[in-house]
Amino acid sequence: MIRIRLTAVMDEGLEIMGVTRTVKEFEEVSRGLDVAGRAMFPARPAGTTSSTRSLLELTELLEGAPVVAVCESNDMRNVGDHWSAVGRTVRWVERLGRTISLYEAASLQDLGKHSPLQGKLVIVGGSGLVGPGRFESCVESIFRQRPAAVALWGIGHNFQQGVHLDPTTGWRRRVLKDGVTRLWPEWLAKADVVGVRDWDAGMPWVPCASCMLPAFDVLREREPEREFVVLNHYERGIDTSRPLAAGVEFEHITNNTEDIFDTLTRLASAKVVVSNSYHALYWAMLLGRGAVAVAPNSTRFHGFRWPVSYASQADWLGAVEHAQPAPEALGQAREANVEFSRRVLQIGRSLGLVDPREAIDPAAGARIETLTVR
Repeated sequence: MIRIRLTAVMDEGLEIMGVTRTVKEFEEVSRGLDVAGRAMFPARPAGTTSSTRSLLELTELLEGAPVVAVCESNDMRNVGDHWSAVGRTVRWVERLGRTISLYEAASLQDLGKHSPLQGKLVIVGGSGLVGPGRFESCVESIFRQRPAAVALWGIGHNFQQGVHLDPTTGWRRRVLKDGVTRLWPEWLAKADVVGVRDWDAGMPWVPCASCMLPAFDVLREREPEREFVVLNHYERGIDTSRPLAAGVEFEHITNNTEDIFDTLTRLASAKVVVSNSYHALYWAMLLGRGAVAVAPNSTRFHGFRWPVSYASQADWLGAVEHAQPAPEALGQAREANVEFSRRVLQIGRSLGLVDPREAIDPAAGARIETLTVR
């Protein structure tokens, strides 16, 4: 019925947002690590995608799927945002669900009572989605589409400097506060279960689900080959003139990549990770490395559970000496995610969306044997 209705609308020539298509067939590649912990991955497959699928394509994609995982983006320009998606990192969610972007989920409200999110278990996360603007409006639109249940998994506070919006007045309906710096939106209370990645913020703590990926187990055991590595956000550079002038050798990369395995391998090659990317700092701590946050520009950088050294563009080289690893980080992050995974899985079973007789391991991370190609 929905397919007929959509076809008729398009035949009438009415405009439907999101007519471009994202490649939904993942290209398989073999992935693994050798005994020394080195990445053994072939060159990434070639291909292109656009960022948004049409309403018809989304409806067909979600048809029959009991679980819908909603992530910040399907665009792989930011390796952290892409692999923070629960639908790519937790095995049972990957297997039973379909992953769509936040903007695609919001576009489905145009279908009204025919939204394919209706009656589904919708899992939103991760990334820094708690902030004024488009992320918030997209998340709020999901609740209006009458899903059977909504789980907010590993989302985080992300009020950016320079936005010129006071969260006490520019945001709407702010009622939850940690007593220090953060205000939390009322829409969090609409979810059936909530886990935020910000530690000690007056909310249940569930860090980014990317910690579930098996690659961390091997890579964190590697012996570092250098003192530090620099990874900067592709939109904001890090000033490396001082170490270069001093003749210091180091690797300098960005998060504008499609390959999380290569990124993790490079981070693991150093004792300390210097970055202005949230996920690079998070992954550094999961790998047992020290982390230096350079010129943090958002509340998202102040919600880590483990010690992070903060520095300016001018003094980060000195901060490298004082950065301390957090060897307990991976275990604590996974423990929180596994417990949350059990809770979300139980919700799916109680709603009849997940077969209660099927043996499912809530602690299993996804074995990434496919890549979404940009």
